[in-house]
Amino acid sequence: MTARGNGARRYDVHCSGAITREIRRVHRRAARQGRGKAVTRAFRLVVQRLEIDPFHVGEPAYRLPGLRMQVRTTIVRPIVVDFAICEDQPLVFIKGVKLLTAFGT
Repeated sequence: MTARGNGARRYDVHCSGAITREIRRVHRRAARQGRGKAVTRAFRLVVQRLEIDPFHVGEPAYRLPGLRMQVRTTIVRPIVVDFAICEDQPLVFIKGVKLLTAFGT
């Protein structure tokens, strides 16, 4: 956890090796469609928002009470990101990234 200048806590955003590979696959597919830069911008925006205030990003999907985590989903075109927020530690785990279909297809 790193401290922000105004005293607010900052969340650490993590993803597994499998999710990292999934993100790369999504980016490669988007790049073939001419949407690679849009995916990069969208993913960076999602991560920035998750670092600052993840409980106000996207919509809640369900809670994992035993792990004290909330699972949420957000859409920033052209991607959908599923993530889990730890309720007692400033941690966010990216669970999945999907590429949305392009407009008009």
